[in-house]
Amino acid sequence: MRLTKNSKNLMLYLTKHKFFNHTTKSKKTDTILIQLYNDILESYNFLVSLKQTKGNYYNVSTKKLISSTQIVKPKIFNANSFPEMVRTHIDEFSIYEINYSFSLFDRNIKIFFTVEEDNIELKIDTFNKYVDIIVMWLYIINQYASKQCATHISIYFYFTSLEKTLPNSNILVLDEIHVNTAFTTTCPKDSEIVVFRKEEWFKVFLHETFHNFGLDFSDMNNNDVSKCILNILKVKSDVNLYESYTEIWAEIMNTLFCSFISLKDKHNIDLFLSKFDLLINFERTYSLFQLVKILDFMGLNYTDLYSNSQRSKILRDNLYKEKTNILSYFVVKTILINNYQSFLLWCHHNNTSLLQFKKTSLNQNEFCELIKKNYKTQSMLDGVYNADLFLNKMKRKNKDKNTKYFLSNLRMSICELG
Repeated sequence: MRLTKNSKNLMLYLTKHKFFNHTTKSKKTDTILIQLYNDILESYNFLVSLKQTKGNYYNVSTKKLISSTQIVKPKIFNANSFPEMVRTHIDEFSIYEINYSFSLFDRNIKIFFTVEEDNIELKIDTFNKYVDIIVMWLYIINQYASKQCATHISIYFYFTSLEKTLPNSNILVLDEIHVNTAFTTTCPKDSEIVVFRKEEWFKVFLHETFHNFGLDFSDMNNNDVSKCILNILKVKSDVNLYESYTEIWAEIMNTLFCSFISLKDKHNIDLFLSKFDLLINFERTYSLFQLVKILDFMGLNYTDLYSNSQRSKILRDNLYKEKTNILSYFVVKTILINNYQSFLLWCHHNNTSLLQFKKTSLNQNEFCELIKKNYKTQSMLDGVYNADLFLNKMKRKNKDKNTKYFLSNLRMSICELG
């Protein structure tokens, strides 16, 4: 596995135009990253050992799809759980299905890939590698999560070619068809995860497992922490702050996996830390750009979200609209990833374990305080200012294919394994 073409192109685009926001890692951050590196290395060694002892540790089968009635669908979620356009696309364009089943970590696991490609037998090695990296993550999350969550888990990957993009007109309100990629439930025994785009599939899978394995605080009362956030960012939003916690962890873990997978020598920890440093700063830069791009689409600036001026209040009251978790995914997450080191230290000091959110109302309030400390730092304001300058420069530029994609896509991360 390696970075996808789109991922490389986005990084090359930022590099070519000299738009890159870098912050230096501290030794405290390195200590936490080394803990996570050891988790990934242990999962890799587990996978190697598993293959040596069992060979193919899963049952795998493929199926040519003759009609849409043959496409495997989730049992817990009904058809309306999918956006209608996605549902129609899956039914119309799915060609093959690859199914894996196995038992590990006292859990029964089924993975279904529904794809738009023919001759899938020629690409089975690629899907085997996808399953390997999924197992590595399941090994890690099993160390952190409750053993009561997801004892039977079915994971549905619909590898549609649908990408997340801005609407053509800002009359339209950003909705799940523009932004979302998956859905699941929180900590059931019999669980399902559904991912309905190929774009960002592994990062999205990481995100959904945080919900599914109960590592976030989506199963808590979030009224008070939502009010806390809306006292800072004064817009109309359901907030769902646990989505920010889940998304930044998914992006950090995804970046760690991208760094690890690219190592020829898996024990070269210095090179691992160096690769992570580069990639996480690409993520910081890209998140800042996506934030200002979305606010520009709405006709807003970042300061309009929190300024007490009459002008900003009128603008945000009339122009800020969302039908999905824009505030959590693109605004609060960017505040956190811009100072990801502070987030990691916060998790180290405040959580039950590094990944497992301590489920108390006090900890929810402490998490809100972390955001309050970081939403208006000089680093954040400078990052937004530079991203605004870059956006305006790109909008004036001749719109070649790469610039059009850069200005229109709504993916949340830049690092993508494929």
